[in-house]
Amino acid sequence: MQHTITAEDIRRFVEITGDDNPLHVDHAFAQKTSLKGVVAHGMLSASFISTIIGKRIPGAGALWVSQTLDFLLPVRIGDRLAIVAEVVGVHESIGMLTLKTEIRNQHDQLVLTGESKVKVVESAVTPFSPDAVRQINPVVIVTGGSRGIGARTAAVLAAQGFAVVVNYREDAEGARRVVAEIEKREQRALAVRADVTRPSDVRELVDAAVGRFGGLSAVVNSASSPMIYKPFADLTLTDLSRQMEIQYYAAFDLIKAALPFLEKAHNAAVVNISSIVVDNVPPLHAMAFAAAKAAVTSMTKSLAVEYGPRGIRFNVVAPGMTDTEMIALTPEKTKLLTRMQTPLRKLADPAEVAEGIAFLLSPKASHITGETLRICGGGVML
Repeated sequence: MQHTITAEDIRRFVEITGDDNPLHVDHAFAQKTSLKGVVAHGMLSASFISTIIGKRIPGAGALWVSQTLDFLLPVRIGDRLAIVAEVVGVHESIGMLTLKTEIRNQHDQLVLTGESKVKVVESAVTPFSPDAVRQINPVVIVTGGSRGIGARTAAVLAAQGFAVVVNYREDAEGARRVVAEIEKREQRALAVRADVTRPSDVRELVDAAVGRFGGLSAVVNSASSPMIYKPFADLTLTDLSRQMEIQYYAAFDLIKAALPFLEKAHNAAVVNISSIVVDNVPPLHAMAFAAAKAAVTSMTKSLAVEYGPRGIRFNVVAPGMTDTEMIALTPEKTKLLTRMQTPLRKLADPAEVAEGIAFLLSPKASHITGETLRICGGGVML
């Protein structure tokens, strides 16, 4: 919208607020200052943002929740202002919009900039229907996406409309196969090499996703390492640190790098892969692995609390023993016992885990956060 500032605007603003600072109303006083003349109240200009919110974006039923403001240039009587608001974030689950706001004068100079949070009051909201919610250009990063659960997850998410960034560290050929299969179905995918234990690689991974697909709305932290069985007496801090580095620190770094984009996304969500060993009797001699997975679960819950008000969901998928290369070093006797102790009498298939991940990233799970979805054939029941 546009508005030309008048002396009458300033007079009425003084009447309402009581702010009769001579800088705004006394020409003689203002002339002696470095501004060399009367200037309009900064909040007078900013008040037109309220007009846009209440009349246009989103209009009736809007509640202005918060606003950041940077006043860059003074506004004077006669200045013609162009007030612009752009939607940069839609948080469907809480009925909230994030708006980029700016005001320019007749010389196209930026005089004010900021960010608005706007809520639509409940009485004005159409009742929620999961079937009515569509994801807008969803983009997901799947770490460890070249094999196992990660590879199957990439394929399932691509089929559901995601542009998928398939992350790998060493298995370039596996990542290329995953991408080729997705593209064969005329779906979108990109293979990106990155060691997620290196923060610089993590930043490059996020940049690659945003650069190729224009944004980022979801993250699946699937990169993991084999469960190494080692008695506590032989376990070293290096063993423990290595598990934490791959399972926990890598997820921490990727989430932190992705957050600025997730906050702008529609139906933003993160799924971290943990394990039922967190809730169950842990396997003998697997303390380092279990501790790292427990840390991932705890982090997920904390982030769900902190970022829920911003419309970002965080959940955990905790598979039981899954038939992937990761269990190649697991003794056959252990695999057999696991099958026999599982009510469904089988190990999980990667596709079954992938479907659970896809559900948690979908609009159908829009009111689920901080939860653990256990995909273990009944091996753990809580």
